[in-house]
Amino acid sequence: MKKIFAVVLIAVLVVGGIKLVKTRKAQLANIAPAKVLPVVVDTVTLEKKPVTLTLPAMGIVATDLSATLSTKISSRVKKVNKKEGDSVKKGDLLATLDASDLVAKKQGLSLKRQSLGFEINAGRENIKALESSFASARETHSRTDELLNVKGASMEQFRGEEANLAKIKAQLSAAHNTISVLKKNQEALDQNIKEVESLITYATIIAPISGTVSKRMIMDGDMTGPGKVLFQISAGSGFYINLFLPDSVNSHGIIFHGEKLALVPKNQATATGLIQYIAALSDSTGFVEGQYVNVQVVVYQGETSLLPMDAVLNVGGATFVYVMEDSRAKKIRVTIVARGSEGLVVANDLSGKTIITAKPDILLRVSTGVPILISENQKETVKTDLTQPARQG
Repeated sequence: MKKIFAVVLIAVLVVGGIKLVKTRKAQLANIAPAKVLPVVVDTVTLEKKPVTLTLPAMGIVATDLSATLSTKISSRVKKVNKKEGDSVKKGDLLATLDASDLVAKKQGLSLKRQSLGFEINAGRENIKALESSFASARETHSRTDELLNVKGASMEQFRGEEANLAKIKAQLSAAHNTISVLKKNQEALDQNIKEVESLITYATIIAPISGTVSKRMIMDGDMTGPGKVLFQISAGSGFYINLFLPDSVNSHGIIFHGEKLALVPKNQATATGLIQYIAALSDSTGFVEGQYVNVQVVVYQGETSLLPMDAVLNVGGATFVYVMEDSRAKKIRVTIVARGSEGLVVANDLSGKTIITAKPDILLRVSTGVPILISENQKETVKTDLTQPARQG
């Protein structure tokens, strides 16, 4: 009896469970599926036009014409004629140093040279006298030689005259050698005088360029020495922008105050590997040496379509854009040519196409096929196929 009751209870439970499952399935079948919320995006229609892409950078205004003035002599400053901030022209007198010691040295050397000149003139007169004596002695010796042949003169007289001729000849040679030595001494003095004269010029400090006195390192009565900086003059021309860029930036120009300037590499790099470039400035810019300036480095120029930064999605090392085509979002892989502050350009020809612009997380949802709600004015809903991702180009 108990067994029959257990079997009946189990059968009732099974039948009841089956009915409960069927009822639950029917209820679930009648429930509407959850709605997929659309994503709101912007669109932009691309057109081909002149495009310039730039990157921001900072440069330094410099010039090769500025001058740092020093002297080669140790002296006292007699008078300083210019102060910091004064405008100077090339050739203006900036300061005068005491050169009295050098002037006295030059006068002493000049006196020595003059004395050598007197000795040289005396030597020349001596040579003339010796030459005259030599000529007279040679004539006498010739007559003695003739008399010796006819027994009219003795051999002792003949030989004595020969010895006298040799003596005069030796005196002439010595006189010539003395004059040669005196002339060499005179040349050495001339060189010393030129060196002193050159040093005297360093006692007069002249502006080598036109510009502004940016530093004055001396005062009246100060002592100076070789290599000591006296003045610094900032040039008023020859300015250029000094720029340091990584080798990944390939540029041939910059935009500065709305003007495009040519960028010239100096074929040298810094310790950090940055390549140095310069861009010439006009003299009327109003900038000063050492001033930092903001510039835009031109990285691309051409006739193409400009894409906003929010138009591309990077996935797995590849770059994609989403083009509205037949009321659907079509994913197209693109190759980026250049990026800049203004946007980017790609190798693909996208002119005339309408592309979606949104943040990366929104573009990822677009790629899954969710409905797209286009903003702008039309507020049009474009439905995509919910059963598959957006089509790939």
